[in-house]
Amino acid sequence: MSEPEKKPKKDSSVRHLFYALKQVWQSDKLLLVFTLFKNSIEQIFYVFFFVYLTKYIFNCIERNVEYSRLLWFLIIACLGHVCVHFICGWYETYRKIKTSEVYRHIFHRVMDISDHLSLSDFESPDFYDRYARALDRCAEQAMDLSIQTGVYIGNVGATIMSLVIVVMVDPVLLVFMIVPMIVSLYFGKKNGKCNYDREKAITRDKRTADYVKRIYYEKKYAPEIRLFDINSIMLDKQEKSVERMGEVSLKYRMKSALYSFLMKGSYSVLAGIAAYFYVAFRIKNGDVSDISSYVAMITAMAFSTDQLKHAVENRIYLSNESRLFKNLQEFLEAEREVEEEKPDIGEIRSIELQDVSFAYPGAKEDTIHNVSFLWNKGEKLAIVGYNGAGKTTMIKLIMGLYPVTSGKILVNGTDINEIDKNAYRKRFGTVFQDLQVFAMPLVENVLMRRPESQEDYDIATKALTNAQFDVNHPELTKGLDTIVTREFDESGFIPSGGQAQKIAIARVFAQQPDMVILDEPSSALDPLAEYNMYNNMMRLSEGRGVVFISHRLSSARMADKIFMMKDGKVVEHGTHEELMEKKEHYYEMFMLQAENYQDSLPEELLRGAEAFYE
Repeated sequence: MSEPEKKPKKDSSVRHLFYALKQVWQSDKLLLVFTLFKNSIEQIFYVFFFVYLTKYIFNCIERNVEYSRLLWFLIIACLGHVCVHFICGWYETYRKIKTSEVYRHIFHRVMDISDHLSLSDFESPDFYDRYARALDRCAEQAMDLSIQTGVYIGNVGATIMSLVIVVMVDPVLLVFMIVPMIVSLYFGKKNGKCNYDREKAITRDKRTADYVKRIYYEKKYAPEIRLFDINSIMLDKQEKSVERMGEVSLKYRMKSALYSFLMKGSYSVLAGIAAYFYVAFRIKNGDVSDISSYVAMITAMAFSTDQLKHAVENRIYLSNESRLFKNLQEFLEAEREVEEEKPDIGEIRSIELQDVSFAYPGAKEDTIHNVSFLWNKGEKLAIVGYNGAGKTTMIKLIMGLYPVTSGKILVNGTDINEIDKNAYRKRFGTVFQDLQVFAMPLVENVLMRRPESQEDYDIATKALTNAQFDVNHPELTKGLDTIVTREFDESGFIPSGGQAQKIAIARVFAQQPDMVILDEPSSALDPLAEYNMYNNMMRLSEGRGVVFISHRLSSARMADKIFMMKDGKVVEHGTHEELMEKKEHYYEMFMLQAENYQDSLPEELLRGAEAFYE
């Protein structure tokens, strides 16, 4: 018998609100308690100070209560008022200090999950939409929700207290408050959903507008923007995104305006005008035993109505913002593949691909087709082929960055899915085509961690030297402590493309990994610098496995085995000599490059190039 289908969880704004409060609680327990207490007690005290005190003064006057008794009561009330203001001032200082803890807690959780996401997640525009919504004001929303929850609790408490006072005078007055409250809650709920739908609908266009803005302030885009006439394209994208956001927002804001009008109108008509007419009628007719209480109720009704209005508005705000915080909750608690604790494979001795195929999410065809080969530690492999052959994708599969579509990858004879992938990846030294340097000291760019001793500086220096980086460059004003880039330091060092590649290569030398992967690490180097770099790499990687991708087939001659890829397949493999004898794909590509050298190099350098190939 099949199991009954599980009903989806009801979308509860209260559940999302508690989740937001939980994030603040986990960040700083006192901050949450203090926030709820301060914002609630403040509202409740105002009922006593502005409603009950007003009624008490009128009653004292009417009943000729002795002045000293009234004076002491007023002194105690004023001292309470001062204490409340003192608590509020202390809270504001504490909140400003501790809000950063909330941001740090939430941001670290998001980054921790991001760090464990598969690269295939980042291939999906829908994922980027969810990611953007999760990060948008997540920390600010958590604190805002905490504050408004406290205010809401205070509003409710203040409303109940003021209603009790009102009922003691005339129960009929309740009608003028309860009816608009019901009307406001109904239209307020609709208004909240309307705002949530609007935010969701404009996410993609908002991301597009932010992307265009980022292009204009990030340095890496600056050369292309100045060299090519893409301003019109970018501005057109920006304008269309803003225009679509405007159209979508207008549709939702028209509905929102209607709901707001009906919500606030109910207060103005019922809780305001009608209630005052009723009180004035009762006083005029004198059909009451306590005229002063009704006079006090004019103030009480104004305050009670205001508190009730704020209570309803805050309830609507909490409902709306909780829905927006739902984006973060869904991201943090999404059902992802829970990685069980798996064994560390230890030292990598071999990596074998068995009939591996792979397709990117949403792609109609495989990028990698039935690839098989064995890579033993100590072997130097070269993967060559034209652009788009799938070389980089295959490297990412080997490192476990993407799950294979079919086939197996075995590490030391064990399926890659059965081992601790994080520990496995740490045993690789890698340099990718799209390498990055970071706005931090050069030594940290090499070690990819903070140096802890002089020995770490020595390791970084040696690694940079082996990568042919000039550690005595005049622009390194603080030596290895010089900040790379000038994004945050005017005296920073701006590396050229070749220098950036050398820094990335130095990371491999500093890491001392089991296996080394070089994905076009020398594209910004001249042939001689490339030759020297590979020589150093092969010499210092003795005993380690090395896989390198290079378009310059001259470098492939250093490999023990060469794999030629075309259209996602390994079309031939062997040593340089074996592949040249076949006179097929590799031979054709090699000879074409040799001809290019002969056509482009002057005669005095041609002999050096020929020697380089030989």
